[in-house]
Amino acid sequence: MKTKDVVENTFTVAENMIDKYWDMWLVGLGSVSWSQEQFDTMIKKYNEQVKIARDENIKVIEELIQQVKKNQTQMQNMVQEAVKAAMENIEIPNFNTLEELQKKVDELSKKVEQL
Repeated sequence: MKTKDVVENTFTVAENMIDKYWDMWLVGLGSVSWSQEQFDTMIKKYNEQVKIARDENIKVIEELIQQVKKNQTQMQNMVQEAVKAAMENIEIPNFNTLEELQKKVDELSKKVEQL
């Protein structure tokens, strides 16, 4: 083989090596790009799930607050009904009753004095 052929062959091999090197770099960059896209997609899905969970939590809390208000109103009504029923069944002496009692005491006192 002539020197000229050896030199040309060396340059051809070097050129092929450089082409392969750049192809490897392109494949590597493609992998990095694909990985970045997958990561971005995962982050977007995660953010969507967090937003959905937050919205659902807000709804649950609002429902709990409504239930607490409802229970409080029911309890208040029950207490009012119980107090009302107790007040209707209790006999509270009024002024007339006290006056009648005083008259009876006076009458009994007079009878005791007469004896």
